Amino acid sequence: MTDTRSVLALILSVMILQLAGGLTGILTPLGLERLGVDASLIGFVAAMNAAGFMLGAWTSPRALALVGNIRLFAAGAGVSAAGILSLALIQEAPVWALIRVLQGIAFAYMFTSIESWLGEAVPARSRGNVMGIYHTAAKLSLIVGPFFLAGLSPLDSRSYIWAGVFLALALVPTCLTTLKEPPPPDRKAMPLGQLFAIAPAAVIGVVGAGLVNTGTLALLPVYFEKFDLAGGGTAAAAIAIAIAWIGGLIVQWPAGRLSDIIDRRLVVAGLTGIAGAAAILIAVFGAVIGETGVLVLIGIWGAGALCFYGICVSHAIDRTPPGQVPQVMSGLLFVWAAGSIAGPLISGVVMRLAGAVGLFGFAGVMLGLLAVYMIVRVRQRAPAESPPAGERGPILPSPLASVEIVPRDPTEGEQS
Repeated sequence: MTDTRSVLALILSVMILQLAGGLTGILTPLGLERLGVDASLIGFVAAMNAAGFMLGAWTSPRALALVGNIRLFAAGAGVSAAGILSLALIQEAPVWALIRVLQGIAFAYMFTSIESWLGEAVPARSRGNVMGIYHTAAKLSLIVGPFFLAGLSPLDSRSYIWAGVFLALALVPTCLTTLKEPPPPDRKAMPLGQLFAIAPAAVIGVVGAGLVNTGTLALLPVYFEKFDLAGGGTAAAAIAIAIAWIGGLIVQWPAGRLSDIIDRRLVVAGLTGIAGAAAILIAVFGAVIGETGVLVLIGIWGAGALCFYGICVSHAIDRTPPGQVPQVMSGLLFVWAAGSIAGPLISGVVMRLAGAVGLFGFAGVMLGLLAVYMIVRVRQRAPAESPPAGERGPILPSPLASVEIVPRDPTEGEQS
């Protein structure tokens, strides 16, 4: 626990940051819908945020080298706070698209700042343990954050003020920490080919997390709003998404601890295999096992699918040469963002063509392929040797700021 206490201020900052990120991810699509914006344009605004995140991830090593971890985090939080408050002041879709690009860049800077700092501060012996605590705290924030919007309109200025408050408070722990900042990294971003050469399993796993998880989470509300649970509609969708995140919350810390003991790729293979099997069962038997059965399987899917990203990144850091942690982190965030752009598009197409069978079938097949790939990599390449304690530590990835839910077009049919 000593290793965790040493970086507690950084973890607390990200936990508060995720409260704001979760609020923003919900406010943006619902606010645009309330303004009468077409669903396709709402999706475009979400894509612009992901594109901004990619740009921020790619340029963050240079920014980090220029100003340092604390100042980069502070600048990102300031820009994000100004952006979310501006959404309440200027309610025009083109302006919102621009603001979301800037917020994407800012969030990438903040995550790279904190996570590269963690990578230098925590010894390798406790990588999985600290990663589990980090992700557990972040997931709790993602679950709790939306409750601050209860009873408020998506265009109510108080909704945006709440997000701005959390972004401002996220500055406090990081700016007041006595933890020594790491030395400036190399300013150049790491080429993707070099990143893949360092840890191919990590790169494939991170892309898969963006591709499968983002797409599935974005479309879960459309699937579950037809359920009778809690009266159906958005209430049923919210419960289903909460169950998925709670599944991930329960398994996150034990999975991290286990990955400190055995090959991390085997842990990823187990998690993706379980999640893939749950998704296939929903695709094949979802129509006959009843709502309770589907909800149980959603919880199992979340327990596997929403946990393996962090272990993939920890595996990459196991193989990262000293001094290159920020470049590896920014590169992995970049490829995650690429997958998160493609995921909702592909999942949307397969769901439009085959309904729930297409959505969960695609997720199940992709997760199954990830499990097989991890096992193959274990046979092809031995685990990395742990460096001496304190030499270098983990980069602990965020679940990322939010998943934007594109509201369903009411003209497509009546809610059941």
